[in-house]
Amino acid sequence: MTNNIKQLLKKNILLIISIAMLLFNLSLILILTASNLIVWSTPANRIVYIIFYYHVSGAWLSYLSFGISLVSHILYFKSKEIKWNRLGTNSIIVGVFFIAFTLITGSLFYNATSASYAGVYWQWSDGRQTMTLVLFLSYISYLIFRSMIEDKEKKAKLSSALGITLFPTVPLSYISAIIFTSIHPLITPNPGETGRIFWDPVKLLILFFNLIALTIFFVYVVKNLNSLEKSREKLEEIIQKRLLEE
Repeated sequence: MTNNIKQLLKKNILLIISIAMLLFNLSLILILTASNLIVWSTPANRIVYIIFYYHVSGAWLSYLSFGISLVSHILYFKSKEIKWNRLGTNSIIVGVFFIAFTLITGSLFYNATSASYAGVYWQWSDGRQTMTLVLFLSYISYLIFRSMIEDKEKKAKLSSALGITLFPTVPLSYISAIIFTSIHPLITPNPGETGRIFWDPVKLLILFFNLIALTIFFVYVVKNLNSLEKSREKLEEIIQKRLLEE
């Protein structure tokens, strides 16, 4: 029993570390906010602003996921090793989860701040919201497209090509708040700027801590998805081999 527990802890050590860090950080955020040691431009919405820590973290982790998928797909074409296509696909799966989380938290934040709790969660005229939705749908289409191809080699080639083609939606999502009309608040180191969120060193430190915790979670999930995919591929090979023998 003791050995089983040790093995379980060893296998899930990254998940444990990530959850511990996230819980510690959440406690720190709540304590500092309640004691006014973290000050926002709109004190009445200070609890709502907590969402922004996770909103920003989710957005950056989705960009990281899609960035890793781009590099992985390029490496697949260079080496023809299936492991790179596998890593690229699994990174996209995690990235889609994070970008969905970003859209949800962003909508909640918009309703609470810009819409003053009027039940308005979306603004099609907002460049950042719209382009982030385009980013989400683009990579959802990748997963659907890939699932429709049965041949292993063809699936890897076509999905890698699509993964590379879709990547420009990532930087476009990021710069959309700058080049298009957007009410998305930008971060500023200077307090008091209208339409911007002031981030002092304490807020930034907590945000970076959150990013580290979620990055560890990302590594854990992708690592396990890769292991599951390898096991599935081996099982399929065994089944096909037995079918041929019969």
